[in-house]
Amino acid sequence: MSNFDVSKKRFDYVLLDADETIFDFKRAEAHSFKLMLEQFGVEYTDERLSLYSCINLKMWKALERGEVTRERLKTLRFDMFFEQIGVSGVDTVAVNDCYLTNLSNSTFLIDGAVEFVKELSKYCKIYLATNGLTKAQTGRFSQSAVKDYIDGMFISEQIGYAKPDKAYFDYIFSELKITDKSRVIMVGDSLTSDMQGGRNAGITTCLYSRNGEVVQSDLCDYQIKDYNEFFDILFT
Repeated sequence: MSNFDVSKKRFDYVLLDADETIFDFKRAEAHSFKLMLEQFGVEYTDERLSLYSCINLKMWKALERGEVTRERLKTLRFDMFFEQIGVSGVDTVAVNDCYLTNLSNSTFLIDGAVEFVKELSKYCKIYLATNGLTKAQTGRFSQSAVKDYIDGMFISEQIGYAKPDKAYFDYIFSELKITDKSRVIMVGDSLTSDMQGGRNAGITTCLYSRNGEVVQSDLCDYQIKDYNEFFDILFT
């Protein structure tokens, strides 16, 4: 990291998405899912993980659109999964609880995340802004190596609103007593929740493309593929 001209700092608050922005969710999902199937005596295969991941993603997108409740999502994703693999008689409430317990203990981080938030914390207040479930997110955060550098976390399940709803961000602004939204930036990997949410809230947006893909979207004010690139935005 370089020494930066603090007088040129553009933002005081950085809202960071959690999964696939700081936490390696794909790795955590695979680990937690495999362990859960083993605990319920169901055979694990990579194909079954892919199937569940696809179902789960569709459910979360439906939640963003207000088409399913968070409580329904928790079990519906597993109802659909077990139905599609032809396994019946499974208590999906217990499955969900088991999976979330596993996930809450899966503290895998994206490479470089600790160094990034440690450096960023010297200049800005950092808050995780996540649509994830409370049990999983609080468990992972409390055990993670980034905990000491992050000022807090806003979880949609606790707030009652989810990204990209403007009300989710309004809650954060109220809690942090933010009056100048030009000093806030949302950084995340999702166009539909993070970038659209930032747009709805009237704040600057920065898409983190971990895979290096360049996305053409007017929802993004900035795009980065490496954490270090964010400092060029912060101190422009």
